Amino acid sequence: MGEKIKVNRFKAVPNGEEKCIWMEAGVIDYKLCNHYYNCHTCSFDRAMKETADKNALARLQGLPPSGKKASIVPWQEKMKKRQGVERKCRHTLTGRAPDRLCPYDFECHSCQFDQVLEDGMELQLPYHVSNIPQVDGYRLPESHFFHLGHSWARVEAGGRIRIGLDDFSMKLFGPADNLELPLTGEQIKFSEVGMAFKRGGKTASVLAPISGVVTAVNYETVKDPTIVKQEPYNDGWLMVLDPVDMKKNLQDLLYGKESTEWLHAEHQKLVEMVSEVGVTYADGGVIEDVVGSLPDLDWNRLTRSFLRT
Repeated sequence: MGEKIKVNRFKAVPNGEEKCIWMEAGVIDYKLCNHYYNCHTCSFDRAMKETADKNALARLQGLPPSGKKASIVPWQEKMKKRQGVERKCRHTLTGRAPDRLCPYDFECHSCQFDQVLEDGMELQLPYHVSNIPQVDGYRLPESHFFHLGHSWARVEAGGRIRIGLDDFSMKLFGPADNLELPLTGEQIKFSEVGMAFKRGGKTASVLAPISGVVTAVNYETVKDPTIVKQEPYNDGWLMVLDPVDMKKNLQDLLYGKESTEWLHAEHQKLVEMVSEVGVTYADGGVIEDVVGSLPDLDWNRLTRSFLRT
């Protein structure tokens, strides 16, 4: 049997896709979310709000709205009509939070939980990744997207993206002496240099896995870059972005089985390079600091081969 798909009214919601909050509420018949619930930067959400506000103003003035968009009302107004267990928090509906009912009649601006998610507390207090699987001795967490240049991206609350350097790159180049990160408000572009690190007077540039505007920087890693090697996916994150073209960018990254196969291939490539300087990897083992242990390896060759810079 083929995979089941969710059906809504006249059209089906394909597997892997989610309904726009305006569709979920029943304001419109069909609209998929292509912005990862990053509503505050979504042009469709903005246009719908403007139309709903115009219709509401017309009603207040005793002039019933007309035209094809006359029936559009705020999605909150529709949600308020739901009963009991159907009154789920919008963050539950969009999959960003555990099962939770709305206690504020969908007046999200009055909800502390909503403000925590949307106003950025999670920017500095990220979800902690535990029980990380390994591939050839390198940590490779699930639900992460990986760039061929060994940076990673993780979709978080509000559709923002947290990014960092992967475990392979940190075992290869070892603990950095310092990091060069963009400032909050700066824009970085997919597959262009977005950050850099230095070690022993040499610089390695890193390609950005996502295009977007920097909304937070982890200055703890700037003060102590060794955190990135110790905890690349948790305390060692580097920055958070408001993405510009997230869906397209994520399609160009590696995920799941693809990232596993890619990392295995990268390890084999590194094994061959290391063997050229007379060193053999132990079966199933890794070198925790390749650059620090094997100074004969050419830095520029390593950055070109693995960071793609």
